Amino acid sequence: MAYVSLATRALGLEELGELLDQARRNNRRDGISGILVYDAGAFLQVFEGPTDAVEALVRRIEKDPRHEDIVFLSAGPVEERYFQGWGMDMANLDRVNHSDHTVLREYMRSHHVGDRATVFRALRLFCEEHARRA
Repeated sequence: MAYVSLATRALGLEELGELLDQARRNNRRDGISGILVYDAGAFLQVFEGPTDAVEALVRRIEKDPRHEDIVFLSAGPVEERYFQGWGMDMANLDRVNHSDHTVLREYMRSHHVGDRATVFRALRLFCEEHARRA
């Protein structure tokens, strides 16, 4: 499952840390793994796990007052977990100075792109780079 959304208000580093801690606790309990990407008030999250747990997480996200303009990008079973072992990792693009993530940043902010495959390639590249830095 993947989605993008906009934050309803500015979130500081402390609040983002609390959000990540909460996600890790819940995901560990529910068997979910994934990554949350944040950039200047925009979220992109990819998560995977048991169907019931993923559906429950979707319902919580839809009710979370920190999000608006939620757009779900993909759903459905996967053959193999991409984020196995990542209870929930977080990457803050506000703290990354690389211009090579332009496609990802533009999509997160506008929710519009001509080709979703381009966005997923950009996300995969970003996640691979993030995993190497972590």
